[in-house]
Amino acid sequence: MNCHSCAGKTLSLFIRSFTKIEAGYLSRSTVVQIPQTPRSFSSTARRPEQGSRFPSSTGDRFRENTMLTEASDEPKERPHWQIQKAALKEKLNGEAWNPRKKLSPDTQEGIRHLHQTHPDKFTTAVLSDHFKVSPESIRRILKSKWKPSDEELENRLARWDKRGEKIWSNMVELGLKPPKKWREMGVGSMKNGQAPRWKSNARNTVPMNDSASEDIIPIVSGNAEEESRPLKLQQVPLFERIL
Repeated sequence: MNCHSCAGKTLSLFIRSFTKIEAGYLSRSTVVQIPQTPRSFSSTARRPEQGSRFPSSTGDRFRENTMLTEASDEPKERPHWQIQKAALKEKLNGEAWNPRKKLSPDTQEGIRHLHQTHPDKFTTAVLSDHFKVSPESIRRILKSKWKPSDEELENRLARWDKRGEKIWSNMVELGLKPPKKWREMGVGSMKNGQAPRWKSNARNTVPMNDSASEDIIPIVSGNAEEESRPLKLQQVPLFERIL
């Protein structure tokens, strides 16, 4: 090996060592200079940048999918109730449904009687405002001369009596005294030899049971209509419990 080749080899190794150092330095500087996005610990979602192709939330994705589906699908036939609702809204000019108030035959007869006895006091406007109906309805009621037949009148009175009997029978169970009319019809009378609740003192008393540990603490019994009670179960009048 001559000296010229040794010198060339040494020079190439020297230059190669500098080249490796520069390449390593450049790679490290490139890694350090890469910008990192700051981490956000907030619970709120990040807003998408303008021009972003992807939706920012599930709601946006659902909205886009719905729009695509509606655009692709053919228009479906509406249900019958929607067609009727739209027709009714168009007929009423967008106003809410407000059906006519129906007055009972007895009320109509009372309106005629009031207007006939005091026409200056019970005018059409006054009657319309009181009964919450239109003035045209009051005019038709006053103009009408129809009267029910005897059979229709009897059926109507029977329906009203049956309705009142049912209502006051429930009131008697709560301890209320029915009016004389319903008492004469048998509402609230004695059953099985027992007086009705509104005749006894049970409506003003509470069944009480003294506890076994202390006689001072009262225990209210849930069954208030037992026929036979022990000595400890008794009905104490209200004024005695207050005193």
